[in-house]
Amino acid sequence: MRKVPFMKGTLVVTVSLAMLCTGCSTPWVSTLDSILAAAAPALINILQIVAVAKGLPVNASLEAKINADASVIKTLAGDFAKASSGSAPGVCQELQGAVSAYEADQQLVLQMAQVSDPNTQTKIVLLTDLVGGTISAIAAVIPSCQNAAAFRNLNAAPPYRVSTFEAEYNRILATATGNAAVDAAMPKLKLHRHSKFVQAVTLGRLQ
Repeated sequence: MRKVPFMKGTLVVTVSLAMLCTGCSTPWVSTLDSILAAAAPALINILQIVAVAKGLPVNASLEAKINADASVIKTLAGDFAKASSGSAPGVCQELQGAVSAYEADQQLVLQMAQVSDPNTQTKIVLLTDLVGGTISAIAAVIPSCQNAAAFRNLNAAPPYRVSTFEAEYNRILATATGNAAVDAAMPKLKLHRHSKFVQAVTLGRLQ
């Protein structure tokens, strides 16, 4: 059975609202939020595909852990951006640890993502490979913990198009497997982008 190359390279609002917002997130924090808002649900959806293919319940404990770990990353990213010069290095280390925990979640999903149906397995391989690349994207977004106080409020964020990730994810998801149960479940697992208005009022956090 083909082994998924888990770690892969990165995938390649308005002014008035910004003026009304005090203490808003720096661009890298917003970018990180956007990545997690797409990647965490996509990872959980892989669990659901595996469950449907095997005729088993979804692993609820791992699903909860993925959501919790993603939430911790978002919270710590915001804390890091607002941290004092003295506390920034420590918060940055906590953030790096949270990313490592989330990466471990992805590895757990990878270990479970083995099914007997070859077409469904191919779908899972492609989706897992795609989601696995988000770890590299997250690592690229977070400033280095060296000189953390100086770099935590960087105004530039590495380019990352969540729309590209979601479009590719949905394309793979829509490919029929011939497994009636799996194919019937796929439309419910599609990632939906929010309207431009919602993206604006959330400053890009909801894509």
